[in-house]
Amino acid sequence: MVKKVKETQLNLYNFNAEDDKKKNQNKKKNKKKVKAKKHEIHDKAENNKFDFNDEIVIGLTRIEEKNDNSTESKKEKKKKSKSKKKHNNRKKEKNNKTKNTKKKRPIPKKKNKAKNRLNIKIIKYSFLIFCLVAIVIITMFSPLFNIKEIVVIGNEKITKDEIISLSQINMEENTYKVSKKKVKNRILENPYIKSIDVKRNLPSSIIITVEERKTTFMVEYGNSYVYVNNQGYILEISSQKLEVPILQGIETVVEEFIAGNRLCNEDLKKLSTVNKIMEMAHNNEIANLITKIDIQNSQNYKIIFENEKKVAYIGDEIDLNTKILSIKSILEREKDVAGEIFVNGDLKNSNPVFRQNV
Repeated sequence: MVKKVKETQLNLYNFNAEDDKKKNQNKKKNKKKVKAKKHEIHDKAENNKFDFNDEIVIGLTRIEEKNDNSTESKKEKKKKSKSKKKHNNRKKEKNNKTKNTKKKRPIPKKKNKAKNRLNIKIIKYSFLIFCLVAIVIITMFSPLFNIKEIVVIGNEKITKDEIISLSQINMEENTYKVSKKKVKNRILENPYIKSIDVKRNLPSSIIITVEERKTTFMVEYGNSYVYVNNQGYILEISSQKLEVPILQGIETVVEEFIAGNRLCNEDLKKLSTVNKIMEMAHNNEIANLITKIDIQNSQNYKIIFENEKKVAYIGDEIDLNTKILSIKSILEREKDVAGEIFVNGDLKNSNPVFRQNV
């Protein structure tokens, strides 16, 4: 029984396989028939075409068929469209260029050439200048410009050697290494030096021109004297007495008696009046007779003539010329007579008074 069942199953399987083969063959035959029919229809349609070249149809105008070169016409159209696009693009570019030219004008070629020439000239000249500067610097610091001589002009009180030592300039030093500003500041440390000028006398010498302060007054300081100029600068403290007037009644503190300092402000104000007194005395040729001036009372200055044995009271600084003239006349009239001269009143309404000592 089992064998019979197996045989029946095999028979069924073979039958189905044969059936599938027949179906596939039928499908292929049908496809071939369809293709053949399509070819027949296409051939008939071509045979049934109406040829306008061979046939004449009454009442109809002849319309020429389109050439087989339709692809060429399409290409031409494409070319035309491309040319139009190019033309439009060119127009846009031109418009953009015109806009840009309004903002940024292109530099002509001639100008560019001129600029290039200028740049080349600038480079050449700058190189030449650099070379010249280098040569000058090298020659400046050569031994040719070493200092061989220092000349000092205008000194009276301060010696040449003192000024050179103050300057700290060394012989055989290069003249361009010497700082004129530093030399001036060093020499001005001496209170006697009022002003200074330093010049290079090339190639190998330096000229120092000085202006000195002169002692015009003295202040008694124990057994010594403080030398003062007409601007109130303290120049020196010395035991030597000079032939200049002594200032009495000053307010400057003793501790300030240092060379280089000045008298206090109150004394400086009074000193301006003293300078006027001395100027009038020089003009009237009696300045050499004045030995002391008392400035303690600014409303009544005293002039002391020790050799003439007289003291003059002149009041304040008003009408000094008239007062000094009156003193001069009394000195000449009352020579060798000790006494006091009073010109501190109103000389317009009263005469100067001489009071002899008893």
